[in-house]
Amino acid sequence: MSDKRAHIEIVSLPKYAQADPKFVVSGLCELGDGFFSSNGIPHRHDFYTVYWIKKGQLINTIDTVTHAVKKNTLFFLAPGQVHKMEFSDRIEGYMIAFQDAFMCLKDQAATLMGINSSLFFNNQFSSVITLSPEQEKDFEMVVHMMMKEVQQQEADYETAFHGLLRYFLVLASRIKGSSMLAAPEQHATHNSSLFLQFKNLIEEQYVTLKNVSDYAAILHIKPVLLNEISKQLSGITAGEHIRNRVILEAQRYLYNTDLSAKEIAYKLGFEDPHYFSRFFKKYTNQTPSEFKEASRASA
Repeated sequence: MSDKRAHIEIVSLPKYAQADPKFVVSGLCELGDGFFSSNGIPHRHDFYTVYWIKKGQLINTIDTVTHAVKKNTLFFLAPGQVHKMEFSDRIEGYMIAFQDAFMCLKDQAATLMGINSSLFFNNQFSSVITLSPEQEKDFEMVVHMMMKEVQQQEADYETAFHGLLRYFLVLASRIKGSSMLAAPEQHATHNSSLFLQFKNLIEEQYVTLKNVSDYAAILHIKPVLLNEISKQLSGITAGEHIRNRVILEAQRYLYNTDLSAKEIAYKLGFEDPHYFSRFFKKYTNQTPSEFKEASRASA
């Protein structure tokens, strides 16, 4: 077909930036018509995004799962997630967005481990938090302070915004609940750091590296230890994390593009498309074509 969808657009932060290309805080309505039109098409961000829906409703499809997000709800998107959003006519809320380099979410600071894992790097790659009226007041205060810093750009405003953003994420992490923040032992902190590095490596290397031993070698630990740490901190093995990430990306392409299973197989680093189809069916109980038909039928 002439209009075949063969790729998923990657949106960069400067598209929405108003003052500084490293971070954005804005009312949704202030982002303009371009924001609403482009968000109806499946796309990825190369930055971290937090949406706060204050009024109205949002139908949000993340990867292949659709959420109905109503008033006073926060939801978090990590870079690379494929999503599209349909807003109700009367929508009010905020978008907070920032680049990884600004927040250093991939650093090894123990104080950020729980925030990283619970909000942006959970197993489902999705966090949705509904706020109580009391919690809403705290978040409203922080967001307004963020907006003031960005608008006025007084001395050290980046430092001030950074601190406010960290506080915002701490408040959200407390509500969601984060077991890693409560781990007092030094070895637990070390394991959390290794696990986060492993998750980050998967995001960067899953197309070319699909064995636990490959990741363990990069982290300078034995594969059995990497599996133990993964099992302890997430409930599933390192191998399952790798497989789940490959399956997720395959589902994204099947759901959001018109690429064939063969084309997707090559995109994901499989030399044999037939092996890819067997791999996909083994872990989803559906062939790629069956998944495509079922997901499109339910959309």
